[in-house]
Amino acid sequence: MRKGLWLILAAALMAGCHRTQPQTPSYKSGRAVVADSALLQALEMNRRLAEEADRQLTRYAAEGYAMTESGYWAKGLRNADNILQEGETVEVHLRVLALDTTLLEDMRSTLTIGKEQLPEAAADALRQMTRGAKVSLVVPWYLAFGSTGTDHVPPYTNVLIEMETAQ
Repeated sequence: MRKGLWLILAAALMAGCHRTQPQTPSYKSGRAVVADSALLQALEMNRRLAEEADRQLTRYAAEGYAMTESGYWAKGLRNADNILQEGETVEVHLRVLALDTTLLEDMRSTLTIGKEQLPEAAADALRQMTRGAKVSLVVPWYLAFGSTGTDHVPPYTNVLIEMETAQ
């Protein structure tokens, strides 16, 4: 009888001590796969839009503009010894135009070289300018105001940027 009691007790303990299965990580749920495919679709759409912008701008910027290493076209950037230095402040007049020359934004501002206060292409050009210089840039949307735009510049807009630094 004692032996039977011990067997029942042992069987009950064994049945109650089963190992729980590990949880599936949350990033492996079905939702993450949907988000990943949506992200991939958005990246592919941006890639196609960037290629189309480059085709349009290559035709537009063919005359008098030189392609820069950064991916925009510039007219008026010259190799000079007295370029603006990192941390230096300069007054800048910036005009942003649509490719049909509609004025989108006109601003004058005192900027510090090296601080990201301008669209990527304009900031890059400013680091190569001297005081009193004028440049004209043809900029694809992804180096200008991107997919979000601004209050004055719509998203995905290729732009002309005319920039002049004060003496």
